[in-house]
Amino acid sequence: MRTRRAKDRSRLIQAAMGEIPCQLTIGNVQYFNVFTGEIYPAEVDILDGYVVRVREAGEQAPVPAEKRYDGGGNYLIPGFIDTHMHVESTMMIPENLSRAILPWGTTTICTDPHEIANVMGIDGVKFMLENAGRSALRQYALAPSCVPAVPGKESTGAAFTAKEIGELLDLEGVVGIAEVMDFVGVCQDSPRMHSIIDEGEKRDMYLQGHAPYVSGKELAAYRLGGPKSDHESVSAAEVREKLRCGIHVNLRASSLIDNLTDLVDGFRDHPWQDFVSICTDDVHAKDLLTTGHINRVVRKAVQAGLDGRAVVKMATLNAAREYHFDDLGAVAPGYVADIQLVEALDGSRPLAVFAAGRLVAENGVYLGGDRLDRPFDFPNTVNVPQLRSADDFRMRVPEGWQGDTIPVRVLVPQDMGRVLRTTKTVELPVRDGAVDLSGHPELLFVAVANRYGTGGKTIAVYESFGLERGALASTVSHDSHNLTVAYRDPDSAFLAAETLARCGGGVCAVNDGQAACLPLPVAGLMSQEPCGKLAEQIGQVQAAIGDISDGTVKLLETAILSLPVLPGTVVTDMGLVDGLSQTFVPVFDI
Repeated sequence: MRTRRAKDRSRLIQAAMGEIPCQLTIGNVQYFNVFTGEIYPAEVDILDGYVVRVREAGEQAPVPAEKRYDGGGNYLIPGFIDTHMHVESTMMIPENLSRAILPWGTTTICTDPHEIANVMGIDGVKFMLENAGRSALRQYALAPSCVPAVPGKESTGAAFTAKEIGELLDLEGVVGIAEVMDFVGVCQDSPRMHSIIDEGEKRDMYLQGHAPYVSGKELAAYRLGGPKSDHESVSAAEVREKLRCGIHVNLRASSLIDNLTDLVDGFRDHPWQDFVSICTDDVHAKDLLTTGHINRVVRKAVQAGLDGRAVVKMATLNAAREYHFDDLGAVAPGYVADIQLVEALDGSRPLAVFAAGRLVAENGVYLGGDRLDRPFDFPNTVNVPQLRSADDFRMRVPEGWQGDTIPVRVLVPQDMGRVLRTTKTVELPVRDGAVDLSGHPELLFVAVANRYGTGGKTIAVYESFGLERGALASTVSHDSHNLTVAYRDPDSAFLAAETLARCGGGVCAVNDGQAACLPLPVAGLMSQEPCGKLAEQIGQVQAAIGDISDGTVKLLETAILSLPVLPGTVVTDMGLVDGLSQTFVPVFDI
């Protein structure tokens, strides 16, 4: 697939033959050839956003270019490609994301807008595509395959069937089907997943995978079902098995999950590493501002012992080949002139970045020159009429229960990151018709409330969460993005929920009747603020969370408590869900 279609081949041929001048030459560079692995002095000629020639040292251009950029003897490499990310996780709208990551050397991203799709459906995806066009970063979208992630186990603002997927795949800028998270449905050949994947197959489009812990016959079935990649490996053994199955592995280091060193061990000694590329998945604005984007993952991979040349190839040519982008991922005749100049092949910040031959960043400063429009109005998507008072956050026992205590299924962590949880039954006291945790400092309540106006909520009990007082609430709650509140007392919970309902969503920490809020009024997921200001706001709310916790609770600690595709027990607005069996589990063990 060519990513730029308006290509005047005649002009490019004329420029290569010296009949007309190129517009730009980038000279005095050490050129890294991603096809051969060689590094040698060269000059790169550019016309109409394409590379015309790469001339080796001493070879003069027949006609001098109109402009020349001195590379200062630094390395010239292709722009980085992020093979999988959620723009919404940055909490920035696409145009502001562009201005934040181009200075780090990323020139193309392949996004899964399933966060906003779960909230606003097709209209949300169209907003992301339209807004992405306002700036210089090349942003492609994939049609979200699992909206909702697990039908019948959570409430969302939209539901996609094969019909909606087909409609999205026909939009300009959509290049495939996004991470197929319902691996159980694929392996069991469920009619829903089969029909959704069919929409991509019949258009010969890219099918992105998502298969944590999947192995053996299930992994074979998953690959046969259509998905071609995976970014969810948790161990070296898992990476190795997936590569051996011909599955393209996306090496990930995100703001939420970073086990990259372990993953590298899965292919470190492989003579061929063409099926490894790089992604960020979920990366926060503060991390973007301070440590970078794809270059950050490159840096970590090099620090893990990989050769810098191999890692740069993973982040460029391997990524382009994964998506069948025929004109991205290299600096060679006919390729789009997405280029960066770097001091070393180690993920350090680029000295200069070019997108389609245009200088868009220099020394960490964005130079894109795109128009900054005034902020736009966005509808408030937080509608929680079922939450009218603090009493709605009391965990009521079943009607007619007479005992002074009641057996409750408590969610306890299975891993150090508190991501996967199982349940154990604990006999808890009952006071005034509700569960009382006052004598259990290790426990707290978590409520998930439908925020799409149709009512419904579930209250569960969690162990070892790290919250010591007050409440922490968020509308960033994968993937349904219902209102999720972790709390010690109902008054704090209601204040947090009320605050987010007023501002259109975000993250709120409540301490002693005072609310610290990070407003995310764009679908309850994103801000219209630029990266710097947003990072400052994030820092303020994170500090407030530190005041009510043991210091281990992150800004988005509640973000995956409600994700029913996890292989553990989660709480959704409909009840407790066992992720492996995809069945409901009663809150009370009676």
